[in-house]
Amino acid sequence: MYKVMIIDDEAMIRWGVHDLLDWEKEGFVFCEDGKDGKDGLKKLLEYCPDLALVDIKMPGMSGLELIREAKEAGYEGYFIILTGYAEFEFAKEAIKYGVKEYLLKPIEEDELTQCVQRIKEELNQKEGERVYHSVNENIAREELLRLIVLQMETREELEEKIKRYQVSFGEKILCAAILTDRDLLLHKEDGEFQEKVKIFLQDGELYSEKIVMDNQIVLVGTGMDYRTWVDLLSRRNEWIRRRFGEGLLIAVGHNVNQWYDLCYSYEFAEFMLEQKFLFGSYDILSISTIEQQQEMAECPQAEQFMLLIEVGDLDGIRESVDKFEVYCRKNLMKEMDIKIQLMYNLMTIRNSLEKKYGSLNGHIMQLMEKMNQSEKLGTLMELYCEVLQDMCRQIGSDDSATVIKRMYYYMEKNYDQDLKVEGFAKMFNYNSNYLGKIFRREMGDSFNNILDTIRIVNAKRLLLETDMKVYQISEKVGYNNIDYFYLKFKKYVGISPKEYKKEMIKNA
Repeated sequence: MYKVMIIDDEAMIRWGVHDLLDWEKEGFVFCEDGKDGKDGLKKLLEYCPDLALVDIKMPGMSGLELIREAKEAGYEGYFIILTGYAEFEFAKEAIKYGVKEYLLKPIEEDELTQCVQRIKEELNQKEGERVYHSVNENIAREELLRLIVLQMETREELEEKIKRYQVSFGEKILCAAILTDRDLLLHKEDGEFQEKVKIFLQDGELYSEKIVMDNQIVLVGTGMDYRTWVDLLSRRNEWIRRRFGEGLLIAVGHNVNQWYDLCYSYEFAEFMLEQKFLFGSYDILSISTIEQQQEMAECPQAEQFMLLIEVGDLDGIRESVDKFEVYCRKNLMKEMDIKIQLMYNLMTIRNSLEKKYGSLNGHIMQLMEKMNQSEKLGTLMELYCEVLQDMCRQIGSDDSATVIKRMYYYMEKNYDQDLKVEGFAKMFNYNSNYLGKIFRREMGDSFNNILDTIRIVNAKRLLLETDMKVYQISEKVGYNNIDYFYLKFKKYVGISPKEYKKEMIKNA
């Protein structure tokens, strides 16, 4: 039975409503009546009936005031407005408070019956949902969260369901994470993946809520910064990796402070999953994954790789390829754009090398074909490096011109080190005096003068581009004695470092 209450300052009206219907037959039983607005509000909040019939015009507190205060106090039952005033303004005001039924006095039995039956239908539907969801609470919570993260209903509709299902998000900080497999498909027949997920989720302290979708598991974390959550998820995934040989692929969104913004955290996690090609070697994808790419990011051009190949700098090739890999991730480049850039570089380099050194063998083409088929950026870059280094080995030469070219390139990269001809002589297995002579012949000046020139050029750059002190620049370009640096600088520039900086600023 549902509870019903009549609130009216006229006793005859209250008795009449009692006698007008067979309330038990309609599924209702009466609570104590309210004799006026204030008395009615007190009893309404005390007995919490499912249905209240309220007179509009009462002394002390009107029916509309009663309804407003009851709603503000959290009353969730239904109202039927009773009034002898056929004025639309009353109805409009009542609609604002969610009142759906409006009857004029004297009340007709049929009209009251129809109103009560309509309300009973809604009460039955709510009760059915309540019973269903109390039995299937986890299903209800998951469905509600799915609606939130996918933005499938309005905020008002979701708030009503959150209240109905008594879902509490607790802490202010919220974050969404997606668990999936490497192919981004949750196959039912994939027993190993299902087993990984089952074991992963056994640690219930890792998350507050869980949603199972078609191709992914969505977790909701509360009360912690996403970086902290990433660390916890990563440690759990490491345990899965040790057990199965490979962990889950997990994407984590950013923090939000309101439940209705959880969809944006989920959207970012989805975005990170779309970068699978770029970050295929990672198990956890988050904002931090992108932030890690901010350092050491540059895009070496074909000409730079050409120089590295010609001077035989295998380590330099590896370093430049690594920097380009970071550049791709930092700029979230698309797979096809990366592959096109690399193939263009390789064809340009190959054509230039074959003009100078003759045909290169077919092994390079096989590696390039493998590059086209790569599904991860890391694999693609490994092959790219292998092709470049293979080119380097094929054209490798010990003739004096190549040796000097390699020396000069090394000097440009390492001018801050203690460089001497004797060190290069050991590196290339040359007599130091002979190496010094062929260096002068190829470069047109002595080893020491060329090294000084490189150092002074970089010193000038640092004077203009940084706020470093002169003694710091001196050490940075390879001169440990500042007086010696001043001497060399004046020799090649004509003025002191400070005068040079002042003059450049003035000219600018």
